[in-house]
Amino acid sequence: MATIAMRQVREGEVPRDGGTAIQDDPDRPVFRGNGPDDYVCVSCGNLLATAMNPEQMTRKVRVRCGRCSTVNVSAIDGYVAPSGGPKRQD
Repeated sequence: MATIAMRQVREGEVPRDGGTAIQDDPDRPVFRGNGPDDYVCVSCGNLLATAMNPEQMTRKVRVRCGRCSTVNVSAIDGYVAPSGGPKRQD
């Protein structure tokens, strides 16, 4: 498993159809998956998402850290277009 630091959302950076998950309990990750990577807050290192696949952690997924209130977004956009499908426009 790799531990990946997310990045802080830039001012004015709002994905068209994204949302922000709020971490109510700093001792529990917001998301749990069955993939290889854990995602931590860029500011304080708090665990935000555990066992996630890169395809699940796109720029549309933002998480407000329950410990320091930083809004985080994946540093690497894991989006993969379906084969033969349209490419994503940013």
